[in-house]
Amino acid sequence: MELIINHKKKFFETIPTSLADLLLAEDLLQAKGIAVALNNQVVSKDNWAATLLHTNDSILIITATQGG
Repeated sequence: MELIINHKKKFFETIPTSLADLLLAEDLLQAKGIAVALNNQVVSKDNWAATLLHTNDSILIITATQGG
């Protein structure tokens, strides 16, 4: 399965079926301060497990950082 993550194509041999599966594979599921958009629509953390992925979906993962 091919997905576009943060504007870069990435191929997965083991298919992540949901956003939660993808974030687990990317070691981000337990990360704090992240937001996820699927095909330009923000998905709340409560819906990550129920949000299914399809080939060529575009996922944007944003991590909050502290600074000033």
